Amino acid sequence: METSQVVFGVTLVVVLVAMAGYFAWRQGRTLQSLRDTPDMPAEERRYLRNQAWRRLVCCGLMVVLAILLAAHFSLEGPVNELVAKGEANRAAGEKRPLDPNEQQFVDFYRNFWAIVLLVLLAIICLAAVDYFAIRRFGKHQYRKIQADRRAMIEGELTRLRSQRNGHD
Repeated sequence: METSQVVFGVTLVVVLVAMAGYFAWRQGRTLQSLRDTPDMPAEERRYLRNQAWRRLVCCGLMVVLAILLAAHFSLEGPVNELVAKGEANRAAGEKRPLDPNEQQFVDFYRNFWAIVLLVLLAIICLAAVDYFAIRRFGKHQYRKIQADRRAMIEGELTRLRSQRNGHD
């Protein structure tokens, strides 16, 4: 394994763990502030609580992804040996089937990467769910503000009309 690959891999693992830790800390503070603010509207409280839990699950998945990527370092050596063996056989014109141990390792390695990709997909899906929840909540709040503004304007118009007609 090349030094640049190791440096990149270690950097990726450290960044994933650091980001997961930072965002988990932030979501923990959000949950704490919800406990400390009893006068918050129930709808907003539910939205923020659900958002914090979604993000905490995403942080946990980021840690799992970092662990899987770190575990990949132990698998890299055997994979490179198997690839080198296959290339040597191909160069010699031989088509040798894998022995049972090699086939078992290939199956394990394939399943390992399937799990890594599923964890990554879960992170992406949770991020998409979070995005659409933010969007839905924002639209709802915008409509609520528009309705309040409309009601305020109508109330002001009613008051001005009554003053103009001498009903003050």
